Amino acid sequence: MISFLLAYITLTLFGMILLGIYGVATRSNLIKKIIMLNVMGDAINMLFILIGYRLVFPVFPPIYEKHLSFEEFLSRAVDPVPQALVLTAIVIGMAMNILLATYAIQFYRLHGTVDARDMAEIMGGEGE
Repeated sequence: MISFLLAYITLTLFGMILLGIYGVATRSNLIKKIIMLNVMGDAINMLFILIGYRLVFPVFPPIYEKHLSFEEFLSRAVDPVPQALVLTAIVIGMAMNILLATYAIQFYRLHGTVDARDMAEIMGGEGE
C-alpha cells in the first residue's frame, strides 16, 4: 500500500513538472508563464523532500536523541540535506518570482501588454 502511494505521489509530481514545462513553453502571457514556473518549482521541491524521506516506521526527525542508538538513528532519521536544499530553493524561487513579476508589471506599464510575442516584436526580435 505504501509503495503504491509513493508511486502515485511520484507520478503526480512528475505530471506537475510536465504541466509546468508545457505551460511555460506554450503560453504567451507572462503572468501565466510565471505561475507555471512556480508550479514546476513547487513540484520539484516536493519531489526532493519525497526523495529524502525514509519509508520506515517510526520516522525520526534529523535531531539525535540520547536514548536512541546511533545505528537506529541513522537507519530511521529523515535525510536533512534535501530539506536544506529545498529551503534554499524556496528562497531563491521567491526572489525569482518577485523579479519576474516586477519585470512583467514594468513591461505592462511601459508597453501596455504582457504578451511574450508582442514583447519580442517590441524588443526588436521576431514573434512566433
